[in-house]
Amino acid sequence: MTWRDILKRHSLKFSAQVKDLNKQLELLYVKSILSDKTKNIINDQTVNNTKVRFQKVTDLPPKDLRKLVDAGKKELGEGIVVVFASKDGKIGLAVGVTDKLTTKYDAVKFVKTGSKIVGGKGGGGRPDFAQAGGIEINKIDEAFEKLKALI
Repeated sequence: MTWRDILKRHSLKFSAQVKDLNKQLELLYVKSILSDKTKNIINDQTVNNTKVRFQKVTDLPPKDLRKLVDAGKKELGEGIVVVFASKDGKIGLAVGVTDKLTTKYDAVKFVKTGSKIVGGKGGGGRPDFAQAGGIEINKIDEAFEKLKALI
């Protein structure tokens, strides 16, 4: 075994460790945001006999929206979860509809409506989960109200 082989092996091992540490740091960052009640605002309501969770999170990357929607659906049991997350001037919107309600409500319709209000281009997905983006953070509350009216 040459020095080059040894260095290459150690380099790959070090690279994997750095990648693992970055993942751990990212998880801690997300946990800290979600535990901060000023950055993670959850508003559970009943609208026309349907449980609805409206959640607004600041400084959360949009890629983490799916996890929040899945957790919200699990906590509600049956209902609709609407999550807006904003970071670096961009908005992520995700909507989840529990299985029993997909015949009555379509997550895609919710995200298309919400995305249009916050300056997005529509989004998409399936009847039980859909997501979109936008850029007008100041219109998130307006979007919540419009989505509430669809229920």
